[in-house]
Amino acid sequence: MNYRLRTKKGFTLIEILAAIAVVGLGIIPVMNTLPEGLKALRKTEHLTRDVMLAQQKMDELRGQILGTNASYGYSKSGGYGGSGTFTGFSGYRYSVTDDQGSDIRELTVDVWFDDNGNGTLDTGEDSVTLDTKIAER
Repeated sequence: MNYRLRTKKGFTLIEILAAIAVVGLGIIPVMNTLPEGLKALRKTEHLTRDVMLAQQKMDELRGQILGTNASYGYSKSGGYGGSGTFTGFSGYRYSVTDDQGSDIRELTVDVWFDDNGNGTLDTGEDSVTLDTKIAER
């Protein structure tokens, strides 16, 4: 009898099943990290927009204070505190505090994305705070 070894090319069923098991087990940790990555991306996006909106609000307030005097000096009248929302940026809120100092006025702007929509800054909602001082000329 003449026995010849067959040299077939290809994979056996056991090799294919082992490869599927290895790939399947490797995908599980990767799939677990995707939600955390998306959460971090969303947080970064909100904080970046918070900074932009806080700077915009601070510039608006400085313009109002300095622009009330014809010589662009310091306006001692009126407070600029309050809170509200931004047009075109749904969910973003701000709060402004004004110490109404006589010679140096201190303004603080807090901006945050209101996750739960209740209108207040809650624990777990990240915020950006900008402070500035405006002196009388």
